[in-house]
Amino acid sequence: MKGESMGQSRWKSPVLWGAIIALVLGVLIDVGVLSVSQQEQVNTVVSKVLELLVLFGILNDPTNKTGF
Repeated sequence: MKGESMGQSRWKSPVLWGAIIALVLGVLIDVGVLSVSQQEQVNTVVSKVLELLVLFGILNDPTNKTGF
């Protein structure tokens, strides 16, 4: 019973989906499905998303559940 609920919550995890997307993009780049310009666009988008996550992490107050 405990394992079932744990498995369901993992599929709802944004971290899991982020890792799956990163893996798929990495495979597409390694195999050569994406062109060089598409690879640059992917790198730019990933870089900007990571910058936003860092910014959010810096501004986040873990003691306050309702705000920053």
